[in-house]
Amino acid sequence: MTYTKLVITGNPGVGKHTCAKYVVEKMGSGNIIDINKLAISHNAILDKDRQRGLEINTRKLAKLLASRLKESRSLIIIVGHLAPYVLDPTAIDIVTVLRRSPYELIRTLEERSYPLHKIRENVASEIIGVSLYDSIQNFGEEKIAELDTTAKRPEDIAMQVVRLLKRKRPKKIGTVDWLSLVHKKGDLPKLLEY
Repeated sequence: MTYTKLVITGNPGVGKHTCAKYVVEKMGSGNIIDINKLAISHNAILDKDRQRGLEINTRKLAKLLASRLKESRSLIIIVGHLAPYVLDPTAIDIVTVLRRSPYELIRTLEERSYPLHKIRENVASEIIGVSLYDSIQNFGEEKIAELDTTAKRPEDIAMQVVRLLKRKRPKKIGTVDWLSLVHKKGDLPKLLEY
């Protein structure tokens, strides 16, 4: 038996959307729901602020997602960092939280021309594991698989996700510890201020 309702979440820059595309390719079918695009296309936006970004209407977005999940019987992959805040955990089979080294994440976000304050915010969030924590709080430990994408090809990460979907790989959490890594390198104050 294969899981059919998959969430791919994590901070911006960890490879969520690329992974989702490869998962569909490797599975042979599936639909991807990009949470941000859904919010924008259905006007689930409360405010647009150049500094803070978009403020999402989470209630409206949650209703949109619930109706999409009810309609589908095939593989659905819901992609986005907002997943823990807008999805009903009972509608989801498995959640993959993608993680990336803060050092690699800085490069990725700089390449995407993120403003410095957003880089700082996302790097700090990755170091302390906010996406993982929030996913555990909403979906429960038993549904979560934490995957480190650092220096790995997106196709290889997607293959790990496919194995999770097919129940050929156990779900694990607590496998990533960026806090210890940056502390050992003496970069904790710098990266939390970055």
